[in-house]
Amino acid sequence: MRAPASRPDRQHGLSLVELMVALTVGLLLTLGLFTMISRSSSAFQTQDDFARMQDNATAALRYLGDSIRHAGFYGYARDVTGLDVAVGGIATVNDCGSGASQANPAAANWAIAPWEPLRGFTLTAATVNGVLPCILATNFIDGQVLVTRHGIGLPIPDPNVDGNLSDGLILQPNYTTTIYVQSDPNTGLVFYGTNFAAHKGAGVTKTLPTGGDADIFQWQTHVYYLRPCSRPTGGGGVSCQAGDDAGRPIPTLVRQELVGSTMTEVPLVEGIERWNVTYGIDGDQNGVPERYDPTPGVANFVNVVSVRISILVRAPNPTTEHDDSGKSYDLNGDGVADFTCTPGTDCGYKRKVFSQTFQVRNVAQRRQI
Repeated sequence: MRAPASRPDRQHGLSLVELMVALTVGLLLTLGLFTMISRSSSAFQTQDDFARMQDNATAALRYLGDSIRHAGFYGYARDVTGLDVAVGGIATVNDCGSGASQANPAAANWAIAPWEPLRGFTLTAATVNGVLPCILATNFIDGQVLVTRHGIGLPIPDPNVDGNLSDGLILQPNYTTTIYVQSDPNTGLVFYGTNFAAHKGAGVTKTLPTGGDADIFQWQTHVYYLRPCSRPTGGGGVSCQAGDDAGRPIPTLVRQELVGSTMTEVPLVEGIERWNVTYGIDGDQNGVPERYDPTPGVANFVNVVSVRISILVRAPNPTTEHDDSGKSYDLNGDGVADFTCTPGTDCGYKRKVFSQTFQVRNVAQRRQI
């Protein structure tokens, strides 16, 4: 009887060599995948940082540009000397007008000064409160301050379309303590909304040739500057401290604005680290500036026809592999660095400079002074 034929041995699993090769290939593929993900994440972070910086720059320049373009707009008035700021019974408080400095002498109702629609200061944390008392020293980064005064927004609507704006004023939020301006080509009136009906009864409000009330605009004064933090914690949440913003204070563009009759600090845009403001001076009054000056002097603000603003915007968060210590930033083009980071503290942030020039559109009113 024949013996059964033997079957060839079957291989079970992989040989050691094959296993090592497979592991090596797998590790290389995994390393490549992680490298690709890491680079994609880094690229996304970079793009996200620059997108946020672009958004912040756009917002900051929009706020500033709107105020500059409106500066000196008081309705239909052709001459600021015809605006009556007394009959309206205005009494503003904490409005930056009690400074003893010669740069900003004390004055009642400083916020309601139509003859000075545009003004700039260059101050330090040590001097700012003495010149502009509404600004705390702890809330100020050494540099410039921009002040604008103007009417804002659309005119008060006429809900009954009857030419009588009393009903429209009543519908406005906080109208009783809000300040408004109304003017015709010759004269004007600055008043509290709650007093309009009485002024109208006394015949001091302004009317159009058709007999209806002249348009009424909310009055606003804006004081722009940079604050060293975004969310103050000191003094009941009004004063910046070193430990604010989770221990990494975020420089922020803020402004003082009238809330009722009181100048109130309002944060606008985070990450604005430095700024530079230069004023286009039109000495021969042909509408074109002959020069740009960061400190034109009080008398020259009447001849400012444009404002050039440069802002240094910082990314919201530091990046581990980024080092800004080898860079300097010149915001006004004079060849001198306006900002360099401090190694070991803030050199891990990405930064970029943005600039824009704005036309001052309402210069004719103040040139008749």
